[in-house]
Amino acid sequence: MPPKLIFFTGVYDTLDLFTRQFIREFTELGYETLEINTNEMAEGLSRLARFVQTPVKAAITFNNLAFNLELSPGKNTWDELGIPCVNILMDHPFCYPDALKNAPKNAIILCVDKKHMDYITRFYPHIPVTGFLAHGGISLGMESMPIKEREIDVMYAGGLARKFVQKVMPEFNQFPFDARLIADEVRSMLLSDNSITTEQAVEDALKKHGIFLPDAELSEAISKLHYVELLVVSYYREKLISTLLDAGIRVHLYGPGWDICDFVHHPNLVWEGRISAKDVLEKMRRSKIVLNTMTWFKDGTHDRVFNGMLAGAVAVSDESLYMKEEFLSYPKTDAQSAQMIMFQLKEMARLAKLLKKLLSDPDTMQKIADNGRRRALEAHTWRCRAKEIEDDLLSQL
Repeated sequence: MPPKLIFFTGVYDTLDLFTRQFIREFTELGYETLEINTNEMAEGLSRLARFVQTPVKAAITFNNLAFNLELSPGKNTWDELGIPCVNILMDHPFCYPDALKNAPKNAIILCVDKKHMDYITRFYPHIPVTGFLAHGGISLGMESMPIKEREIDVMYAGGLARKFVQKVMPEFNQFPFDARLIADEVRSMLLSDNSITTEQAVEDALKKHGIFLPDAELSEAISKLHYVELLVVSYYREKLISTLLDAGIRVHLYGPGWDICDFVHHPNLVWEGRISAKDVLEKMRRSKIVLNTMTWFKDGTHDRVFNGMLAGAVAVSDESLYMKEEFLSYPKTDAQSAQMIMFQLKEMARLAKLLKKLLSDPDTMQKIADNGRRRALEAHTWRCRAKEIEDDLLSQL
C-alpha cells in the first residue's frame, strides 16, 4: 500500500499553485494523495473520513490552512487522528501567533527563512519539530523564449502593503510602554541597517529603554508591531520601482496597492493591477528581467527568484545569506558563470545603471538567464522540495 498524504487548498491561488505542485510531485514519488478544498469542507471531511481508514503518513499545508482544525470542540483533529501535520510558513511566524500557540502536539513547522526557524525554536518551544525549506520554482514545461524575443524589459509582481497597513496596526494604548515610540525607532533601525531582522530590532529598541520582557510577552509585542516591517518593505519596493523608472527603464508592474504611489502614471510604467498566480508565470516567460525584493527575509528565499529563473529570465533580487550561498551573482561573477543578479537595498542607483546597460546587451543577459535556469532546474523546483521533505522528514515518520 502506498504511503498517504493529505493536502488543503481553497484560500489563496498562489498557495494552491504550490500545493498542487506538491500533489503532482508526491504522486510521482509514489504517494497516494488527498486534496481537500476548504471551500467545500463538508464534502472534503467526508472524503477525509474515508481516507484515514488506513494509515496516513502526514497532512501537509501552507500558512496554517487546517493546521488548527477541530472536529471535536477543543481537540485538534491531527492529534485525535495521530497524523503529523506539516505546516509550511511562507510568511514570518510573527504573523501567526494564535495558530502557533495552538499547534497540534505532533506539529512540524517548515520555514522559508532560517531566521524564522530560529524564531519558532525560541518563542514556541512546545512545537516539536522545526526546519528550513526554501521556496520552490515552477516551470511551465515549454521551451524558453530567447531573451531578445521577449517584449517585457523588466517586471515586478508583488503588492504594496503600505496601502493596507492601517488594518494591522495595533491599539497603542494596550501596551505597558510607549509602543508608538518603539515602533518608530524600529522603523529607523531597519532603514539604517538592512541586515537586521524585525524581531531583533524590536528587542533592541525595548532594551534601549530599559524594557526587558519575558519571551512570551516579547513575542506578543513583536507580532503586534510587525506592521513596521510592512512599511519598510513597502518603502524599498517603491524606491526600487521609482529608481528604475527615473533611470529610463520600462517596468511592468503587477499587484495591488500601487495606486497610492505618485509614479503610477509615469510614462515608463505599465501597471496592470492584480493578476492570477498562473498569469504571473506567463508574464515571467515573456520578460527579460524578473525583479524581486525580499519581504525582509534575511536568510531565505522568495519564489519570484526561482520562478523567474525557470521562466528563462534574468532574476534580480536584493541579497540574503541563503541566496549568497546558493547562487553566483553578476557582476561579482562574470556572465559565463553568474546565475542571477543580487544587489544591496542601499545601492539601487547602481543597480539601475547595471540593468540599463544589460538591456542593451542581450547576449550577456542570455548567458546569465541560461545559467540561472540550469541551476533552478537542478536544485530549486517543487520536485526538489518534495524530495527533500521525503528524505529528511517523511522517511522518519
